[in-house]
Amino acid sequence: MGKSVLLVDDDADVRALLGEFLTEQGFVVHCARDGRHALQVLAKIDAPDLILLDYKMPVMNGSQFLARKRWNPRLRSIPVVMLSAWTREWSGSRVDAAEVLSKPVDLDRLLELATGICNGSRHLRITARGAGYLAIASRIAIRV
Repeated sequence: MGKSVLLVDDDADVRALLGEFLTEQGFVVHCARDGRHALQVLAKIDAPDLILLDYKMPVMNGSQFLARKRWNPRLRSIPVVMLSAWTREWSGSRVDAAEVLSKPVDLDRLLELATGICNGSRHLRITARGAGYLAIASRIAIRV
């Protein structure tokens, strides 16, 4: 079975395009339309290897979702790649993400990141702020 990805974006066309692309590359893709829907989907599926998260969404935006994710022991170690048109001054560490990709998404870069993160071959350093946790390594290890 392929590596799994949760794709969270309020734009149905983006979900369809990126979902089809990743599926063609061998990923199992689950989709959600906003942060709240993503939490509902995550409650019903095995934890994915990666979350692709739009920043600006109605109902629950990317930063609100990340705050909820940080406090959930089952979810906090899942790497996140933030997707947004507002990324020129962002770094992954600024938004508690492994990486930030600008929209429109460079599909080659997305595939490189998703493959590296899901296979554990990309070194990640993610700090989960507010919970006293530090996650470091290719397969995220959490220590209280």
